Formats: sequence, structure tokens, C-alpha cells
Amino acid sequence: MSTTKPENRFIAGIHKNLPRTYAEKMNNPWRAGTPDVWYSGDRGDLWIEYKYIERIPRSLQILPDLTPRQKRWLNNRFDEGRNVAVVLGTPTGGVIYRNKEWLTPMDNETLSGLVVPKDEIARWIFSQVGASKCQSLE
Repeated sequence: MSTTKPENRFIAGIHKNLPRTYAEKMNNPWRAGTPDVWYSGDRGDLWIEYKYIERIPRSLQILPDLTPRQKRWLNNRFDEGRNVAVVLGTPTGGVIYRNKEWLTPMDNETLSGLVVPKDEIARWIFSQVGASKCQSLE
């Protein structure tokens, strides 16, 4: 039985489909709010906060479960012109939130219609950052 958390398994499933892109897991015990992973390549940088849900709830108000500090970090970096996103993982894939979409609730039908497979999320990440000469230390 795996002791890896579902969110980490979800991220690993994306990374196995991500060619030649530098990915660095962020863990800052002194400054909460920094996104989970920083990606870098010849096209630029991307910061992604990952969240995971075991199932899509039957709710009219579904939002990624971001802490106030995570929202502040993402919103402030977005306002500075940085490339930031939130990816909400599910057992069948994930939803990519851009342009502060992480602040706008969705109903379950809308959210379900936006779920894409992990390999498609990896292709999207690569389209944002491109290839890197550096190798990830994962």
C-alpha cells in the first residue's frame, strides 16, 4: 500500500508525461503560500499550486481549497504579470485555472466539463515553459 498522498501521486502522473522541462517542488517553511511547483524552460516560468479532490462534489460553489496566503501569493504574482495557475486534480484528470479563475466558483457540471487528462495538463505546461537545459532534481 502506497503512503504517498493522492495530490503527490497526481503531480507525479503529470511529471512523467512532461519532457525536458525543469520542475522544482517548492517547500518554504518560513513563507507559507508559495505554489507547489515552479517550472522553467526556454519559453519562461510557470508557478502551479496543485489541489486534489477524491470526487467532484454535487455543489454549486466548487472552488480549489486555497488558503488565504496561497490566494494572496497567486493573486499578487498574477497582478505583477507572472505566469501562475492552479490545477485541481481529480481521479480522472484535472482542471487548469488561469487568470484568477481560482476565485470564481463553478457548479459540478461546469467543472466536470473542464477536466482534462494528466497528459494534456503536461502538454499545456510544456506549451507554457518549453524545454530546459537543466535537469529536474526529482
